[in-house]
Amino acid sequence: MKFHRPFVAALCLACTSTGAEPANLLLNPSFEYETAADFHACVFWSLNRPGTHGDSYGSAQRENWRAHDGFYAMAIRGAWAGAGDGGGIWQEVAAVPGTAYRFSAWTWADAAWTAQTRELKIEFWNADHSRRIATAAQPLEDAGESWQEVALAAVAPDEAAWVRGVVHVAGAGPEGALLVDSLALRAGTAP
Repeated sequence: MKFHRPFVAALCLACTSTGAEPANLLLNPSFEYETAADFHACVFWSLNRPGTHGDSYGSAQRENWRAHDGFYAMAIRGAWAGAGDGGGIWQEVAAVPGTAYRFSAWTWADAAWTAQTRELKIEFWNADHSRRIATAAQPLEDAGESWQEVALAAVAPDEAAWVRGVVHVAGAGPEGALLVDSLALRAGTAP
């Protein structure tokens, strides 16, 4: 299997743009709409609710704790929650090879929250989801007790059929939580 790395096009903590911004490709990006079955689960961020292009896993769940936008945020909780020491969320859209994608999220972390791995990622997948073609990642090292935007961008390789925005945590400590809100995945021209 040949592994291609996308060109990491941009990385910023507080980005601004001039002119009109491309549309956000993510659905329910601020977690305002829950599933009918569970207050803590969100439509488009729960597998098969309604489709197969997004999910949450591990200790990630929707909470009404200090949201950045609206009333809700996604919390990836520490081991105190009894849901393991990791978790995350992802959502994907069809990719266009050669196109640059920018993924951003607003983050907040409790002072006591720790994790061995905490990152924002863009992943590119092949058509049948049998192979992740490339990944670009940005560690969430500066997340603290104020909302900060974190973003990265990458260009879709030739074989990419899907582009996925991911927030992933592994090895979380016993306390606190990482909150993410106001996520955006935008397509643009290659830098």
